[in-house]
Amino acid sequence: MSEPVLAREIFDRLRQATANDPGVLTELCRDYVAEARAAIDQLREALALGDAAQFRERAHYLKGSSMMLGARQLSQCCATLEQMGRDANLTSAATELDRAVGALKEVETTLSLELGPTVLPGEGSAA
Repeated sequence: MSEPVLAREIFDRLRQATANDPGVLTELCRDYVAEARAAIDQLREALALGDAAQFRERAHYLKGSSMMLGARQLSQCCATLEQMGRDANLTSAATELDRAVGALKEVETTLSLELGPTVLPGEGSAA
């Protein structure tokens, strides 16, 4: 059995914390998706430039925000990307970045099913 896209215990805690105003959870998740998409774009740019320090920093940022939401697979991909940046070895980073993009797409799909389509920002996608 595969691991759920969002860790239930973490996501349910967020849902409980925002139970008085469910729109807050949708807004929080929409902001997360927008920031995650931007971080993916920044990771691509840093990879294209061979900027290992920026690559590590953006991977670290996305890893942390993904952990807070319970997106474990994406967070694990980002931990690997962060280590590649720390080691200044980006030779296989494109493959792992593709995995991260796929994981973000799964998170987006799950959030849309959980909270409705308004949870996704209108512009662009993780692709």
